[in-house]
Amino acid sequence: MNELHVLTTGEAARYCGVNFRTVIRWIERGQLKAYKLPGRGDHRICVEDFVGFLQDNAMPVPTELAAASRKVLVLAQRPELIATGRQALQQGGFEVEVAGNSFVAGTMLAAAKPALLVIDAGLEQANAFAIIDHLRSRGEFANVRVLVVTEAGDNDSQRWLEGGADAVIQGPADRAELVAKVKLLLDM
Repeated sequence: MNELHVLTTGEAARYCGVNFRTVIRWIERGQLKAYKLPGRGDHRICVEDFVGFLQDNAMPVPTELAAASRKVLVLAQRPELIATGRQALQQGGFEVEVAGNSFVAGTMLAAAKPALLVIDAGLEQANAFAIIDHLRSRGEFANVRVLVVTEAGDNDSQRWLEGGADAVIQGPADRAELVAKVKLLLDM
């Protein structure tokens, strides 16, 4: 993986297909978060902020920048999934946030802009399907991958995939399987 962490205004402009002065205007208007270098005052944009800006404005995210995001949001109520999932993913090199209900998850999706959402199928199924449906209907969340962790013995994976999930694993998930599936979904 490329170790790119910041972009110049010119690089951001090339990704968007605009003039670098347009990027500077976005920064000056507060639409795009950036910082100034000491001395000449050139702007630098963190890749995560740039990807968030693209997602917020329903602009396509270049694959090399989308892969840079290692943020994962776990929406679960089962303590074993929360503890095991968080620890395994953190050891796998991911930034992990945990939400215990859909309201908190919605807030965290907007603020943290994760690349992947792990949903515990142990939530009310109607609620979990509504969350996936909402993600798929909103442009700013179009690039968020969804992994559903079902109950052991649940053979209804196809229903989750048809409902908009990118992948399904049976739980309680093996730590290695969980990390491998997340890496696969994020193309790492």
